[in-house]
Amino acid sequence: MAGEKARKVLAIAHASAAILLAATLALWSPYTFHVAMLVVFHVAICYGLLKAQPWAPWLVGVATAMGVVFAAVSAYVPIALVGYTLEACLLVAGLVAYAGILIASLAYAIFRRKEFSAG
Repeated sequence: MAGEKARKVLAIAHASAAILLAATLALWSPYTFHVAMLVVFHVAICYGLLKAQPWAPWLVGVATAMGVVFAAVSAYVPIALVGYTLEACLLVAGLVAYAGILIASLAYAIFRRKEFSAG
C-alpha cells in the first residue's frame, strides 16, 4: 500500500519534471537535444512507475545517470558566470531538487524492484 503511494508520488514528480524541462526547452533553447531526451525519459518513467512496468527501473537508472550530470553542470555554470544572485540561487535550488527526485527514484527502483517484476 505504501509502495503504491510512493510510486504515484514519484510518478507525479517525474511528470512535473517533464513539464518544467519541456517549458525550459520551449522558452529558452529548442536546440538542446539532451534536455529533449530527458523530457522523453521522464514521460516514460512516469508511465512506467504508474503501471509498474518491468523496464522502469532500467530507465530510471539511465535517466538518473544523465540527469544528475546535467543538474551538476547546470548548477555550476550560473554561479561561475553570474555569481551569487537570487536567480542563480533559485536555479541551483531547483536543480538540486531535480537531482534529489532522480536519486530518490533510483533508490526506490533498486529497493522495491520486486514490484516491477513481470511475474
